[in-house]
Amino acid sequence: MKKTNLILFILLVIAVTVVVIIFFKQKSEPEKVLRDFAVQDTAAIDKIFMADKSNKTILLERKSNYWTVNGKFTARRDLVDLLLETICKLEVNSPVPEAKLDKVLKDLSVTGIKTEIYQHGELTKTYYVGGVTPDNMGTYMIMEGSELPFIVYIPGFNGYLTVRYNTEINEWREKNAFNYKIQDIAKVSVKYGDNKDESFIVEALGKNGYCLKDIDGNDIAFEYDPLILNEFVARCKYIGFEAYIMDELQQSKRDSLSKEPMIVQYTIENKSGETRTLKTYFRQNINKLLDDNGVPYEYDIDRLYGIIDDKEVVLMQFYVLDPISLTKSEFMVKN
Repeated sequence: MKKTNLILFILLVIAVTVVVIIFFKQKSEPEKVLRDFAVQDTAAIDKIFMADKSNKTILLERKSNYWTVNGKFTARRDLVDLLLETICKLEVNSPVPEAKLDKVLKDLSVTGIKTEIYQHGELTKTYYVGGVTPDNMGTYMIMEGSELPFIVYIPGFNGYLTVRYNTEINEWREKNAFNYKIQDIAKVSVKYGDNKDESFIVEALGKNGYCLKDIDGNDIAFEYDPLILNEFVARCKYIGFEAYIMDELQQSKRDSLSKEPMIVQYTIENKSGETRTLKTYFRQNINKLLDDNGVPYEYDIDRLYGIIDDKEVVLMQFYVLDPISLTKSEFMVKN
């Protein structure tokens, strides 16, 4: 009898121990852990949506041979390609250490960037991108529906990945004032604010090259070099700029520049009759650059402002515009 009671007691202890182990295991481990962040078939990705906690959103959509951002602008292909490469190569380094788990989860809920990836029109992956690890070598991420975040990285890349999930729209937009195929350019006009006599128009003559006219459309009274005209139009096909002025400063900057003398206005018309205009203005010598005599320049000698289509103010560099800043007399045949 005593032996039977002992056996029953031992079995009871074992049963209680198992129940306790199961209970604490369930308490200590997440119910659902997802860690598959990467999408290998990036060629099938046709849409990427990102949103931060300040309600800034980015929608990248694949078209036939380019991407758009937020349905209005052409996206920078270099940044799109970098993001696609990131999405493809993501790997989990390790779970977040238990000592940091609560803080990382809180930070992800407050500042995490939601990322949705679509393939062939279907949502296939959703995760949140957080901050950087203390060694700057990993990025905290968590899959939607998972209870456990991970430290994610790209093998061979030293750095963190949050910056690649940028929600500033102007960072995604192409930074170009002009972007044409040379065969699509019908007319280019260059109008100097303080020198009308050196302003001019270059017009396409079908397959026979270009002709030079003064800014009023009249024929030029001197012989001009057709090779210089061809080279000039080729230089005009792509003109980039450095940066957009912040949205909240756009209106005030346009208003202030409208009161300043214009340096030069460039206008390109394509063969469909559509035009794009770039007006340029001096920028203050913010960095207090000095000439050879130690006297501050009146204006910035490296950068200037541009206004595209009388709408957006951008920051440009003189060296980009110098190749198309010719005067009418520079086309003259030199004997």
